[in-house]
Amino acid sequence: MKTTILSALCATLAVSACSGTGASYEPALSSKAGPGYQQDLAECRALAKSQSVWNGETRTAAAVGAGVGALAGFADDDVSNEEGLVSGLIVGAATGAAAGALETRHLRKDILIGCLRDRGHPVAG
Repeated sequence: MKTTILSALCATLAVSACSGTGASYEPALSSKAGPGYQQDLAECRALAKSQSVWNGETRTAAAVGAGVGALAGFADDDVSNEEGLVSGLIVGAATGAAAGALETRHLRKDILIGCLRDRGHPVAG
């Protein structure tokens, strides 16, 4: 059970660590930045950061992870059904939440790049 708690704690820390990422990405420009780039960059970062890490996709990933983990834990012959169920549920939910947070990080980066491109900046990626 201690391993379960430690695994869940690590995944929770990973979700917390993603809270500001993606929006802080430094885009590569294909040519020199034009006038207003820094202001637009700040505004586009704020827009990207407004996408919450704990959004619907992250909650869904946590729920699916909890279900899969609970089933796997219940089927584990090395522990009691109740302990396996709870352990699997905790680890699965934490892992799913971490995966959802990582996906949000990529979404934030895409929002930042798209916003800058929409404002006419030569963003290569």
